[in-house]
Amino acid sequence: AMGYILGNVASAMVEKRQEKMHKKLWSKELKIEDIMALDEGGDGGVSELEYIKFMLVAMHKVDGALIDELCKQFKELDQTGDGNITKQDLKIMVTRKMRKVSHKLKLHSYKKRLLKTKSSAIGDAVDQMVLRSSSSDEQE
Repeated sequence: AMGYILGNVASAMVEKRQEKMHKKLWSKELKIEDIMALDEGGDGGVSELEYIKFMLVAMHKVDGALIDELCKQFKELDQTGDGNITKQDLKIMVTRKMRKVSHKLKLHSYKKRLLKTKSSAIGDAVDQMVLRSSSSDEQE
C-alpha cells in the first residue's frame, strides 16, 4: 500500500513538473538567439519542421534520434529531392531495384557460363592427362 501511495505521489510530481515546463515553452517568445539555436538548416530561419521537432523533443514527447531517423527515411524515399514523395519517386525506386535484379541475373548467367567453360576445360585437361598416361603405359 505504501509503495502504491509513493508511486502516485511521484507520478503527480513528475506530471506537475512537465506541465510547468510545457507552459513555459508555450508562453516563451522567440528571440534571435532562439532562432539561431533552432536553425538546423543554417538558412537563417526556423522551418515548421525544425520548430515542431524542437518542441516535441523539449516536451519529451518524442526522441530527437527518432525524428532524425524518420527524416533520413523520408530523404531516401524522396528520390527526386523535391521535398515530396510522389509517384515519380516510387517509379524511380522500382526502376533502380529492377536494374539491380537484372544486373544480378546477368552476373549469375555469366558465372554459370564461366563455371561450365572452366569445368569443360578441366575435363578436357583430365582427358588429355589420361590419354598421355595410357599412351606412356603402352610404350613401356
